[in-house]
Amino acid sequence: MKQLIGIVCFIVVVVAVVGNGVLMLASPRTWFRIPHWVRLSGSLSETKYSSGWGAIQIRVLGACFVAIMIWFLRGCMAGRLTR
Repeated sequence: MKQLIGIVCFIVVVVAVVGNGVLMLASPRTWFRIPHWVRLSGSLSETKYSSGWGAIQIRVLGACFVAIMIWFLRGCMAGRLTR
């Protein structure tokens, strides 16, 4: 039972991080329109980060999220997390 709960939590976290990362890459404005409890934006404000240099920063952060999750999942599939 504990293992099932762990797997479900793992899947939820992976989906949330990848979903946020993809939305951040695709459109920072759209990312700011989803509910705050889904996007986990913290102190990032839509007025400052939805266009211009702030939007570029959001896209870079989204790319980092996606890249880290790909690296992490690749490590899980290979049977080791670090090398």
